[in-house]
Amino acid sequence: MVDLSGKVAVVTGAASGMGFAIAEKCVSERMKVVLADVEEDALELAADRLAQRGTVLAVPTDVSVAESVDDLRRQAEALGPVHLLCNNAGVSGAGPGAAWEKPISAWQWVLEVNLWGVIHGIRAFLPAMVERDQGHIVNTASIAGLLPFPFAAPYAASKHAVVGISTSIFHELAIRGSHVHVSVLCPGWIRTRIVDSERNWPDRLGALPATDTNPMTQMLEAMVKQLVDAGMDPAMVAEQVLDAVRAERFWVLPNASDFGPVIRDVGASAVEGRNPPMAPMA
Repeated sequence: MVDLSGKVAVVTGAASGMGFAIAEKCVSERMKVVLADVEEDALELAADRLAQRGTVLAVPTDVSVAESVDDLRRQAEALGPVHLLCNNAGVSGAGPGAAWEKPISAWQWVLEVNLWGVIHGIRAFLPAMVERDQGHIVNTASIAGLLPFPFAAPYAASKHAVVGISTSIFHELAIRGSHVHVSVLCPGWIRTRIVDSERNWPDRLGALPATDTNPMTQMLEAMVKQLVDAGMDPAMVAEQVLDAVRAERFWVLPNASDFGPVIRDVGASAVEGRNPPMAPMA
């Protein structure tokens, strides 16, 4: 088991939800924790809460911008070599809807944060870990990265990509005999503010896409919000993330028992040439 005490952890999307819970758990492990988030006021409040219990540093960061993540690395390394990076920042997308109906700006936003945010984190932090031959990266994907997820194509695309990237890195490190490790976090419904992601819509992408007034879309939005509100406590996810880091385990599926059968069926459908089954909403 890896001793994390005194080591430096960087968590993106750390102002709320799973990111804050992971950062809080890292503090409880006596790590020095760097909190990064695009939402500056919430980030400051989160850092104030955790500063009473350990060493924390808040760094406003837009993970969709490579230079911002590079600056995060430079500031984090002032505390020491970064041992743990949690590429956790993510957005759900600008409302549900069919893939062909979503504007380019909605695709761009989700992919820039969910996918490019992970890529920027890997490129900024992994080289130094490889050079030291020590460290661990946790990439936040989703159960939507393993299952069919209709009416959220940009989100599903980004999360499937994160699973694929994480798997590639896992094997690339293993082939080199590296002692650096990677995990991929694929949670189901978690009690966070993910459905309110639009609060951080960037001005550079123009106006926020108009709300879809289709009754089916509105019903789907309400259903998703209900499932999120009734979801797993982020603290339970954080516990499993740190367990995986200590055990150097790749897969972290906090709701695995809920989705395991359909994950197996999706894999089997590919081998057997069947059309993919629909994933249950709950």
